[in-house]
Amino acid sequence: MPEPTAKDRFTSLDTLAVARELRTLVRARVDKAFDLLGRGWSLQFRVPGEGRRELLLVPGLYAAVVPGAGEHTESLSPFAKELRRLLTGAVLRSVADPAGERTLEFELSRGDDPEPLRVAIELFGTGNVIVVRGTTIAAVAHPRRWAHRAVRVGAEYVRPPGRTDPWGLGAADVSAELARSRTDLASTLAARLSLGGPVAEELIARSGLDGATAASLDPESRGRRIHQALAALHAEVGDPPTGYLYRRGTIAIDATPYASQRWSPVPDVVAESTTRFSDAAHAYFDGLAGRPPSSAEVAAGNARREMERQREVQAAAVEGLGLEVEELQRHAAWILAHYGEVEARVEAARQVDAEAKTVNLEIDGATREVPIARSPRQIAQTLFEEAKRTATKREGARTALAETVRQLAMPPVRPSGPAPGGAVRARRAHWFEKYRWFVSSDGVVSVAGRDAPSNDLVVKRHLRPGDLYMHADLQGAASVVLKRPASGTIPAATIEEAAQWAVAFSKAWRAGLASAAAFWVAPDQVSKSGASGEFVARGAWVVHGTRNFVRDVPLELGIGTVRYEDDERWSVAPERSLRSRGAVRYLLVPGEERDRASVEVALAADLGIDRSLLQSLLPAGGISARRA
Repeated sequence: MPEPTAKDRFTSLDTLAVARELRTLVRARVDKAFDLLGRGWSLQFRVPGEGRRELLLVPGLYAAVVPGAGEHTESLSPFAKELRRLLTGAVLRSVADPAGERTLEFELSRGDDPEPLRVAIELFGTGNVIVVRGTTIAAVAHPRRWAHRAVRVGAEYVRPPGRTDPWGLGAADVSAELARSRTDLASTLAARLSLGGPVAEELIARSGLDGATAASLDPESRGRRIHQALAALHAEVGDPPTGYLYRRGTIAIDATPYASQRWSPVPDVVAESTTRFSDAAHAYFDGLAGRPPSSAEVAAGNARREMERQREVQAAAVEGLGLEVEELQRHAAWILAHYGEVEARVEAARQVDAEAKTVNLEIDGATREVPIARSPRQIAQTLFEEAKRTATKREGARTALAETVRQLAMPPVRPSGPAPGGAVRARRAHWFEKYRWFVSSDGVVSVAGRDAPSNDLVVKRHLRPGDLYMHADLQGAASVVLKRPASGTIPAATIEEAAQWAVAFSKAWRAGLASAAAFWVAPDQVSKSGASGEFVARGAWVVHGTRNFVRDVPLELGIGTVRYEDDERWSVAPERSLRSRGAVRYLLVPGEERDRASVEVALAADLGIDRSLLQSLLPAGGISARRA
């Protein structure tokens, strides 16, 4: 059973827990604001009769209400100064219920200001802290702009687009989402119900279901069980909430506002209860907050935000030019469709006012302004020519937009200098790296062609006595060669892993199948000689004799790193083979093909590898990824 997904930021339940803790400080007064060591900010509250409490704000990661003073920087950043200017002396009035979102939002008031103050901490994505005075943004940590939303000082505050509130769904709603899904249960709960991986795994553990099975399997019955688990989990978050900190040895590995069941099967994980959830959250997430960004990283972030702003401007330009083209064409077509009537009315307008330049004509409910110095045909021709010029401008804008989108899709450039502690050792390229390859849990190297020429090459050059030939039971799949190990025989576990790998790099993946079959044969059963008169295409091979089938092979792969001859390299392979020789970062199953580009960008960024390398490893078709 794979280990639970590591939590890398707050969930909606964590946000709810901190909102309830913060609500106990209502009527407390903001004393000061600080920059935190590492990253983020804090607001220090003075609570009547209790002393000080501090609200730690690390956008995109976590928030916590802790006693006493945290670790602050010696000097204040410009944003911390703005927080002090706007909020010092303000009284906490109310704390909003997150309702399934990961935004912590609360309202304050100051005696010298009739306008209410609102603070919104975004704990999703890259995160943000926004201070709103009335309805206008007064301070923001990270100014940003989208097509329909601007987050900058002076702009009207608009909340981020809402997601599905999983805690407000009925059993029928959950069942409907399961029925519509084409992926496994765990991925569906994480994405379609906006729960994220850790909470999805918790629900699966509580409902006793298998997260790897197809979500659409018996959706009504399983939807009811998931709904019951959702309600019970939400009810378990107290008001105020207690916390649970999970450790492996001395290392904190998770924090929750409920007793988590997803860690129960892991034998070396110990749970500690805390009086407040924030104590557990701070103990866990403080270690994830990391160092402050370097000046180069800040500059890169600013450049990316500017490029995102440019993309929105270009997209708006493309849309506007498109509408202009349509309007010009409609105007010209309208004039030609009513040629006689337009000509007659223009002539009548000339008779009435010889000095007039244009006339407004209303025909069939449409009103158009037309010049009276030219004939309707000349007017229509001019409009069509203007539409062509505008269409040319639109194509130029589209090209510029495509280039901006391409640049945004590229992963950030990473330092290429030597690693700390010494020079980078050049990695030796192995013979199998020109093909698709993986190393099994038994250390057996398997290779496969990437296309028709390499399918021919991998068999002609590398299939030798003692090896095995593997092929998915689907036309056009890759030829897979399992190389004989030093022990002389290829273990059964390697054959199973190679079968899983073979079906993944076949049409079964793009078709979104949950499982498929593969077969293996000895080298002397594979040739280019078909039946009399039969043509064998390039990349194809004829298999003679009995085939040994491996059936119901799941279409699932892992992506991670493996060590081979003291070198570490990235690999996409069956999960078991990766775990035995390295580390698994994500598990992959077939997904929606239209979402592939965005999945690639997110994966490449999270793994810290070039997108081109990632593309060379993945099978063709849609990808759905979840943390291993």
